[in-house]
Amino acid sequence: MKKQLPIVTAYTRKGKILVRGLRSLLRILDIFKGKKWAAPPQYFHDDPRHYSKKDLLFFAYKYYFKSPVLDDADGKVIAFFQANPPIFEGKILENASEVTITAAGDLMPYEWIQSKYCQHLWDDIGDDFFSSDITFANLETPVDISQPPALVPEVMLNDMHFNADEKMFDIFNATPQYRGFDVLSTANNHSLDMGENGVHATIDFLEYRGIQVTGTAFSETERLNFPIIEKNGIRIAFVAYTFSMNQLVNPEGKNYLVNHLEVNQPNVDLTPLKNDILHAKNVLKADFVVLSLHFGNAYQAYPGMHIVENAQRIFTECGPDIILGGHPHNIQPMARFDFDCPISKQKKAGFVLFSFSDFVAYDIFNECHLSVYLKIKVKKTENTEGDKVEIAEITPVPVYACGVYFNENHRELRLLDAEKTLKLIEKGEKPSFMTDWNVQELTGLMAFYRNYFAKNLP
Repeated sequence: MKKQLPIVTAYTRKGKILVRGLRSLLRILDIFKGKKWAAPPQYFHDDPRHYSKKDLLFFAYKYYFKSPVLDDADGKVIAFFQANPPIFEGKILENASEVTITAAGDLMPYEWIQSKYCQHLWDDIGDDFFSSDITFANLETPVDISQPPALVPEVMLNDMHFNADEKMFDIFNATPQYRGFDVLSTANNHSLDMGENGVHATIDFLEYRGIQVTGTAFSETERLNFPIIEKNGIRIAFVAYTFSMNQLVNPEGKNYLVNHLEVNQPNVDLTPLKNDILHAKNVLKADFVVLSLHFGNAYQAYPGMHIVENAQRIFTECGPDIILGGHPHNIQPMARFDFDCPISKQKKAGFVLFSFSDFVAYDIFNECHLSVYLKIKVKKTENTEGDKVEIAEITPVPVYACGVYFNENHRELRLLDAEKTLKLIEKGEKPSFMTDWNVQELTGLMAFYRNYFAKNLP
């Protein structure tokens, strides 16, 4: 792509005025901080509760003006991904059983997620996405139907408290056309937006829909009752934690409400997470643990080195099989990490994806419009030395959130297989619903995908 896309693109006239005003102010800041902020500050944590004034300025700068590409440790982050490509054997033996998982990123209550704009949202990817044994994502909003919905505006200039309603959730869940999600993480920086009652209401709402919940709970006993889904003789557990609840904290004496661990800080104490994974494996008899971790830095191509080091520590000290990352709102790379499991005392190949990006959402930040979902195969091999459960194959599928804006009341949002759609365009078969702007955006986003996400893929 010859022309670089802007960082953000507003839609309405008011949005454009606000963004232009902010960018004008930040252009002045760029004169003084631009070279320094080409890389994020060391140990930047993205937690509003701990922001200094300088942290707040940097966050505004990378959101509305220029997102950093470089890592914060002299190439160590890039070197990590180059040294740890996410390669797995990809074959299932005759004496092995298999479970397939589709996992995706954030489901968010953006103003575009309304039925009048989303009639064709799932047309392109729905059949593939919901074809696995288990489907999983992060629900980044309460669903408290006793409260009015709170839709994310174009430009966020203060703290936003999210809330979705039933109609929006049906769009997330692609029902009744598909069977919907099996497990959702509810541990993220918006978990407490509707307060303690909102946490309870969300759990009740999801369980009534037959969806298992991880990351929030009514009590410590229920918190430890992590979702276990057994398929083909393989027991898969789902554990979820978040690094922040924005400006909010769990009520005193109720730390079970939202699983919170400051994993964006260096040298964090991982004991709570270690105990939970031990409980999942030793008490609940899980063969395989999926850890959903809301962590990392928003609007950055790579995680900071302290985030990478914390992920490595989680494998070696806690022993999950997979870490699925969310929060950054754009894609960040994935890696295989070989380690000695602290639980089984055996060598294990772990997998980490640092960020899926937004999935069902539509932010004005352009790079939020590209996400990935993962097709994961887990195999169980029986032999004389005991059963072995491990990752057999992981395939990323890049997804383009194609938003077509005609006017305030006439919009259309579709989730498209990005690689397939780009090939059609290159053959001169552009889908009729796409505009020239969509083609330009998709082309730029797929260049970003190849340059930063897929570089360590075989």
